[in-house]
Parts: sequence; structure tokens; C-alpha cells
Amino acid sequence: MNSSEPSRPLPQVGIQIIAKAPLAGLAKTRLIPALGADGAASLAKKMLTKILQDGASLLIDTPTEYRFSVNLWMTPSAQSPAWQSVEIPDGVGLCEQRGDDLGERMGNAAVQGLVNTDAVIIIGSDCPEINASVLRWAAAELQEHHACMVPCADGGYALIGMRSYESRLFTNIPWSTDKVAELTRRRLLECGMSYTEFTAVHDIDEAADLQYLPPEWPESKGGQSLV
Repeated sequence: MNSSEPSRPLPQVGIQIIAKAPLAGLAKTRLIPALGADGAASLAKKMLTKILQDGASLLIDTPTEYRFSVNLWMTPSAQSPAWQSVEIPDGVGLCEQRGDDLGERMGNAAVQGLVNTDAVIIIGSDCPEINASVLRWAAAELQEHHACMVPCADGGYALIGMRSYESRLFTNIPWSTDKVAELTRRRLLECGMSYTEFTAVHDIDEAADLQYLPPEWPESKGGQSLV
């Protein structure tokens, strides 16, 4: 290449984290029987903090083939006192969730994210198996495919990535059921989108899922070691 020829800008990959404030009695309510309301909220905060730190680490340690940005899509809004206890790393953008259901909120994050990026990765905050390495995998796959997905063992998914927005991926989906991932696969094919998948992971939704937390976390013992 001629040295005078301008270099092409690196592809931009936007990580969109969908989360609600970790408030006792509102966060991870299905874990309350095992952990109590405060314990469930504390775990929600710990998982959110982890994925925020994992995402923020990519703002510094980025492959040379692309660049990351990270946005936290919040409910309630960032101005709410509910977020005061959450340490949000520098460089993470703050956005307010919009939409009546999960599909609308995710779809809006995808649309807004794609305004300034070449691809988006949409994740929640309740799957510690999603880490910086998995996010790098998704970003790399989106250089070659239209979409990517990390399915969950319960039939949902913990991550979906895409280079373009397709409303069918987010509308008329029976969220929180075991049909989500399979229906999304069908929709991807209907949209003519090539996609690839990662090994199935585990969302932390119910007491039985606590075993999939990092073993050094006391909550992984089902609350038995908690005071």
C-alpha cells in the first residue's frame, strides 16, 4: 500500500449491557428463597460489576483489528438514587432503557448502538460466564458473520451480536422461556443472516443456577456459607 494512502478506520464494536438497578426486593427475585432479598440484590450487584469491569477492560486491551465501546442501558435512569452503590468504570456510556418489554428494550439498544458502530453485542448482567474473552470472540465472529449468539442451557441466550438491525429478532419472542434461542435461530435464517454460536452457558436465575457461579463466590454454595 502506498504510504500516502490514508489507512481505513478500524471497525467499531459496541457492547450494550442491559441491566436494572440491583435493589433488594426487585433484583433477582427468584433467588430470594435461597439468598434472601439483600443477598439476591448483592449478587446482582456483583454480577453487574463483573461484566462492567470485563467490558471496560476491552476499552484498553483491544485487538488491533477493531475497537470497542461500552454502554450501560439502565432502568431506572442513571439519575436515580438506585444506582448510587454501583461503581461504573470510566469510559462506559450511560443510557436509559426504552421499551415496554425486553425485546423492545434490546431492539432499541441495538438500533441506537448501530448508529455509531459497525456491530453491536447485546448482553445482560446475570451470566458470569460471559467475560472479556467471550466478548472478544463475539467481536471477531462479527467480522466474518452477520450475527453471533451465546445460547443458555435453559433455552435462552446470554449474548447476541449483529452487524445490522432486524426487528424480527426482537418482536413476538416468548422471553424467559426455553423457546427463545431456537426461535431466534429461525429468525436469523429467515432474515438471511449468517451466524455462529458459542458453547452454551448458564444464566443465574434460580437457586439451582448458583452452582454455575465462580467457585470462589460464597453464593455458589447456594447461600449455605452466607451470614
